[in-house]
This record gives sequence, C-alpha cells and structure tokens, in this order.
Amino acid sequence: MSPGRFWRPLYQYELGSTKPIPALAEECLPNSDATVWTCKLRKNVKFHDGTPFNADAVIFNFERWRFTTNPYHYPSQVFEYYEAMWGGFDDASMIKQVKKIDDLTVEFTLTEPMAPFLANLAMDMFAISSPEAIKKAGENYGTPTGGCVGTGPFKFVEWVEGDHITVEANADYWGGKPKIDQIVFRVIPDDSARFLALKAGDIHGLEQAVVEDLAAAENDPNLYIITRPALNTSYLAFNYKIKEFQDIRVREAVAHALDKEGLIKNFFGKYGTVATNLLPPMVWGHNDAIQDWKYDPELSKKLLAEAGFPNGLSEVTVAEDVTDADGKVVFKAGDKIPLRLYYMPVTRFYFPAAKEIAEAAAANLNAAGFKVELYLEGDWPTYLGARREGRLMGLYFLGWGGDNGDPDNFTGYFFGGADQPIKREGWYKNPELAALLKKALVTPDQAAREQMYKQAEQIMHDDVMRIWLGHNNTPLIFSKKIKGYGAQPVGADYFEYIEFVP
Repeated sequence: MSPGRFWRPLYQYELGSTKPIPALAEECLPNSDATVWTCKLRKNVKFHDGTPFNADAVIFNFERWRFTTNPYHYPSQVFEYYEAMWGGFDDASMIKQVKKIDDLTVEFTLTEPMAPFLANLAMDMFAISSPEAIKKAGENYGTPTGGCVGTGPFKFVEWVEGDHITVEANADYWGGKPKIDQIVFRVIPDDSARFLALKAGDIHGLEQAVVEDLAAAENDPNLYIITRPALNTSYLAFNYKIKEFQDIRVREAVAHALDKEGLIKNFFGKYGTVATNLLPPMVWGHNDAIQDWKYDPELSKKLLAEAGFPNGLSEVTVAEDVTDADGKVVFKAGDKIPLRLYYMPVTRFYFPAAKEIAEAAAANLNAAGFKVELYLEGDWPTYLGARREGRLMGLYFLGWGGDNGDPDNFTGYFFGGADQPIKREGWYKNPELAALLKKALVTPDQAAREQMYKQAEQIMHDDVMRIWLGHNNTPLIFSKKIKGYGAQPVGADYFEYIEFVP
C-alpha cells in the first residue's frame, strides 16, 4: 500500500499538481548554495499510536532508510526508493547528515546541491512512521501482520493479504477530520469481476479498467469517469546480458517491429497516447523533436539479416552468468535460451490488459522475424524481484508512474547510475548518460536542467536502449454516490476530501 496517502511526509503535493507544499514540515529553507536545508516541523502532531512527532522521529526514519547497518534497515523491505532518489545508501547518500537543532527543527546537510530536494522529500515513500511502531513490529512493519503507524488523516486497521485493507478516520488529524469514517480497499484481480462489483454497488470506485469496461461506464447513468494526468510511461526493455541485444541493429529491429499506434488504440483507447520519450509530455524536459521509430516489419527483417540472422531470431545467447538473490547461477554464460517475451502478471495504471498487449506485441514481433515465447515469471512480487536481480532474460514489459513531477524521478531514477551496468535495469550501461543526469541533478537552474534532460532523451533514443510504448491518462470509474475524489498526478491520492452520498 502507498503510505503517503495516509501517513504524510515532511512535504506533500498540492492537490491536483506536483508542486511540493508543506505537510509535517511547516517550511524547509536552504542556505545560499542549497547544501543545507533547515526544516521547521509542525507543532502538536502525534502519531496514530499516541507518540509525539518530532525531530527525533524524522532522524530515526531517515537513518533507517539510509544506513545498511541500522538495526531497522531490513533487507527484506527493499529500500530501493531511498537508494535511487538520494544517490545510494551509507556514504553514497547525497544526504550526508540529518541533525536535530531542537525538538521541532531538523537540518539536512547534502554532499551537493540537489535541485529536486523538496520534490523528493514530498514523495509518499518518505512518509514519516512512528519509531516506536517500527521498533515494536520489527521486520514485519509495513506488512499485513505489522501494519503501519503514521500521522495522517487515516489510521491503519487491518490488512488481509490478497483480500482487503481497511483504514479509519483519524479524528485528531492535524489537517482536520476526514469526511468519511472508513475506507476498505478490496483486491479484485480479475478485470471484469472488478467492474461487475462496481456496477452491483459492492465497491464504489476502481482504477485499472480495461477498454471495454470504460465504454460501458461512459454509458451508465450511475457511474462517472475521471482521469489521472498521464505522469507515466509503459515500455519494453532489453536484458543486456543477452549477447544479441548488445547489437544495436537487433534493438532497432525490435523497435520497427512494434505497431505502437495499434497497441495503444486497441488496449488503452482514447485515454492513451503513444510514447516517444521516457518523460511524459507533461514533464518539462520531454523532447518533442525526437522522431519515433516507424512501424516497418520488413525493415526489421532486413536489420536482423544485417546482424547475422537472415532466418530470424528465435534463440539467444547468455553473455555472462546471471545469479539469483542467493548467488546461485540461474543462467550460465554461453547458454542458449529461447527468445522470451515476459509479460506482467497484473493490470497496472500505466499498463491495462497486460497479457493481451503482450500477445499482440508477440504477433508483431513474430511477423517481423522474431520468434518469441510468451513467458510468465510468476506473481507480481516475483516478477519485480526478478527484474530487480536482472533475471528477466529476454524482452520484458514494465512501466513507471512518476512520484514527484521532476524529470530526475524518471530519467535519473532509472539511469543515473549507468556509469556501471544497472542490474535492475537489465544491466544497461551508458557512462555518457549517467554523467549528464548527475550534472542535471545538481544544477539549480531549471532552464539549464530542461535542456540536459532533452539531450538525455536523445541519447536514449539514439541508443535504442528501450522501446517507449505509451502514456496513460489513467481512468478511474466511480459510483455517483462518491464525490470529492481528487486524482493526483503522482498517484498518491488524498482521501480526506471524499464524501459519500447515499
């Protein structure tokens, strides 16, 4: 579950935008070179367990995220966002120190200026949790058995894994008591069952709708649709430990094989647009000048022939050993394996009808000389774990929803560390790109940063390092009994404004 929806970070985003505004911090002000930020904390705030929110709590959370030797930094909890957004763990972190000035003042010292400091601070992943609750729950904190304890408008009640999560209104919330007393988030994996539950009144809102259900909802007098702005990108990625994908001609052949227009029209409908960049058009730094790869299966076959595959490509070679989390070799250098196309086991806001899209893409690829094997790695945690360990050995679909509206949260998150092969990004390496993204991160002038991100998009396009598929203005369907739902671009919606009208 997304903790920032209920627990609150030091900053949050203005309703309906990605502008950072004060939350648990009343203000955070930089020194002259923006390497030291002083944050004044909100007074008289308590966590849901009754313990006080103060500077000690802020320091506890940031040190837990940062230090791999911290007793509450559990590897099983995967603090990937801290590593990506703050430059790494331990001494690699751009947050050099979080210091207590007094009970309601903390000071962040950075190794270098960080342009998106406030935007990062507002990400829901950096919501402040109760230190006492973390100590009590230990490694189970944030799980169905351990729960979560924050400061926000709703309190955690229960989490029945695979079934539902329940939260209740926090009458003592510093921003005012919510308008509804309880929310139950139900897990309904099947797309059609989810929509039928909405029509029957068993649930009152849903996201992750397929095109057919959206068409039905548009004509239903008891339902309405709102959209979350397209701060997201879906894509097809390469694993660069496959020898054939190290040849740019093979990657170009994949790019020309996909009928992106057809895929978006058929599976995203009017809510989707074809992607030419990693950055969505609504994010500054998006490069409008990039000319997308045209759909041309015959050109794909020609490129494959030039790369040494005149009869197409159905089997690929493992270039280097690939290990699992325990260090066991699961793919050995020199192994020949089928050309796999991994598809996501779930519907996501950036990727409706994941299996059906993969089937259509496979047909595109097969018509262009690639003989792919559709492959299901497992459930969603298994899929993400294999991606994190660089074990999706083939082509694989995934996507990204922006967390803070800054281009670094897209381009920098994925490829800021590309001076070395990035395991979780299919072992991609590009030192030129990494250096440019690092420069953009520490440059305070937005106009200068914008040009750097446009240049980065051109580098990624020219390297055919991924195939950007689409951006989705994510549709949310509601019963007309629900009013006041404000869809946030970052996806961490604010539920305290919702009203239920019987």
